[in-house]
Amino acid sequence: MVTTVRCAVGVGAVLAALVAGCGSASTPPEPSPGTPTPTAVAEARSGWGCAGDDVRPSPRRAKEEQPRPAADDQDDLEEASGVYGDPDGATRYWEQQTESDCGLMATRLVVGEITGQPPTEREIIDLAADTPSECSPGEPVYDESIDPSDGGVGHGTCTWDLLLLLDHYGIDADYTNDDVAADGGPDTGIDALLGYLGNDQQAIVCVNSRIIWDIEGDRTNCGHLVTVAAIDVDNDIVYLGDSGGEDTEGEQVSIDVFESAWATGDHELVVTAAR
Repeated sequence: MVTTVRCAVGVGAVLAALVAGCGSASTPPEPSPGTPTPTAVAEARSGWGCAGDDVRPSPRRAKEEQPRPAADDQDDLEEASGVYGDPDGATRYWEQQTESDCGLMATRLVVGEITGQPPTEREIIDLAADTPSECSPGEPVYDESIDPSDGGVGHGTCTWDLLLLLDHYGIDADYTNDDVAADGGPDTGIDALLGYLGNDQQAIVCVNSRIIWDIEGDRTNCGHLVTVAAIDVDNDIVYLGDSGGEDTEGEQVSIDVFESAWATGDHELVVTAAR
């Protein structure tokens, strides 16, 4: 399935339905073998990114125990060691989102890490608002109007459209999830993610923010887009680039919590090409 992420903003920011997405008027990137078409994505979409009801509370509450990763993933972790990726990538270009644009802000972090010149939030919003969506033909990648469903600024954006935005900045990337990977597309899951991060590739994932932030609510679907900067296997730390709240800069969660939150969206992943 392809999620339509509903993002959240923290206290003190404009409450919004945070979203994944952005694109450009440039030619869309060619999908890799096994990658679904925009039409298939639109038909399967179930988690538009970032929703006003996922508001990040402050201060943080203690984390609850989360289920262990699936057996295969746990076996992979037992064979891994060290740090995969760059923990500083979670904070180097971090900014808190001011509206429903978690996916745009995650994309902004990726652009910053690869080019050294991250766009401003305003620049990436304007780009997305002026770019036709491939996932929702006839609509822009990002609609900045008030969402009547929750009163927040901005509407959800299909994760597939993130490829358009990255392409605008000259960055090649692939979309995948459990179904796409099983169909011959790019791999996903913890083991694959370790490989991507260890190869200096950038990753955007769809997670359930309530699990990440340990707040009450529906924990069955993903609805928030963040980057994964690094995973420290030995110390059980996942470093997330999460724009969702004033206290989410440098956010760290355990591998168990991350896996539980990521699995709700069938391990949906946007990963940049190797450099």
